Amino acid sequence: MSRIFSALLSRRWLALVALGSLAAAAPAQAAWPEAGHPVRIIVGFPPGGGADALARAISAPLGEQLQATVIVENRAGAGGLVATEAVAKSPADGYTLYLATPGSFTIWPNLRKLSYEPQRDFAPVSLLVTMPNVLVTSPGAPYKTVPALIARAKAAQPELSYASGGNGTIGQIAAEQFKLMAGVPMQHVPYKGTSPAISDVMAGLVPMTFSDPSVKALVDAGKLRALAVTTAQRSPQFPDLPTLAESGVPGYEVMNWYGLVAPANTPPDVVQRLNQALVKVMGTAEVRQRLASAGMDATSGTPAQFGDLMARERSKWGELIRKAGIRAE
Repeated sequence: MSRIFSALLSRRWLALVALGSLAAAAPAQAAWPEAGHPVRIIVGFPPGGGADALARAISAPLGEQLQATVIVENRAGAGGLVATEAVAKSPADGYTLYLATPGSFTIWPNLRKLSYEPQRDFAPVSLLVTMPNVLVTSPGAPYKTVPALIARAKAAQPELSYASGGNGTIGQIAAEQFKLMAGVPMQHVPYKGTSPAISDVMAGLVPMTFSDPSVKALVDAGKLRALAVTTAQRSPQFPDLPTLAESGVPGYEVMNWYGLVAPANTPPDVVQRLNQALVKVMGTAEVRQRLASAGMDATSGTPAQFGDLMARERSKWGELIRKAGIRAE
């Protein structure tokens, strides 16, 4: 009996030694983020627009929360599609993030087949801000109200044009919704980002654009004239500016937003840590005040809540695109 017992103990000991050897050989899972490994936030537009301003406003405080360097990298082109496609193919390790906008995630998927599928190829992290778009014109434009603009647009030969930050952007959708509901013809002039579009509107080369609220400083300086906001309620940053619904286009509402996503299959614990860090960052008085000065309302939420928002918006804009007959340009 003792001989059998000794043999069993010997086998158990050998098994334990073998398991210990395997454990020693297996590399320990690296903590995220690793020391010295930067985290990149990719922005699909040039410097100077609202998306870029948001990314730069949160990069330093997010880095403090994560104890890592957070870098903002601009990859402009095709209304954000160039950057979106690149991030969709990036390693799902938490070191490459993307500042999602309505264009790449809720509008373009309704316009054409893409090399990525938002709900399959990305993991939502958190909604960051909501905001109105602002209908602005050059300061020398002959119309100073929305009704005057509508009357001019209906009578203009050739058609008035509007600038946008690119095909498939929320600025284009805001304008196309306006065209449909106000019954006015307008010609779309897409740019590679908000900043160059705004520059040409200021110069009077294009009559108008539906911009994000980062134009507030230009409006305050008299370099642009603001006519209305696109949200259902007036904006705290533009308290004296009427909504389009108040200005002769009843029922009009378009909300802009930005949020953060990661490539699909990013480890859930990394997504959760990012989400927790962003909730803290977006709740700080300094960040909220900085974003408010640019016309953005700081917010946050769970990854699931952000995913649900994008799904609803995709359905909503798909309906508008079909009704208005919008085509990829």
